[in-house]
Amino acid sequence: MSGRRGLTIFLATVATVVAVLALLLIPVSIAIGRWVNVLAEFLILVACVGYVARVMRADRRRRREAEALLPPERRPARRVPRRAITFQLRETLFAFLVWFALVAAFNAFVVGLGLVPNVGIAIFAAFMLATLTVTGRHMMFRLTAEEDTPPGR
Repeated sequence: MSGRRGLTIFLATVATVVAVLALLLIPVSIAIGRWVNVLAEFLILVACVGYVARVMRADRRRRREAEALLPPERRPARRVPRRAITFQLRETLFAFLVWFALVAAFNAFVVGLGLVPNVGIAIFAAFMLATLTVTGRHMMFRLTAEEDTPPGR
């Protein structure tokens, strides 16, 4: 690896970290009412994302140009992407309702929360837990499925 490529990778990594930090600081600045900070953090975020996107596009273009110069038998095989993980609305809604009931009951009886905070917390927790449940279930079946069998519904 050349020194220039190493520097580019380092700068892209730093830009990604700065972008994530700026993204996390925007809500904090909004909460404390520092609107100039919100604008500055947003501009930093946009600049960092733009830089990383430009570097990634240039790298992909260089790799494809180098591959095009190779004879067809020496070109790397293109990976065929898997089908997207899809899930049914009924399944997700059922998981959401089950988790909502469990979290709301726990918050009401064990923690002793009032109605308004309980509903807010239960909605958020049910959304997160239903997402993890449904996605985990589909990933489990995808990982245990035979690779040579065609995907079926």
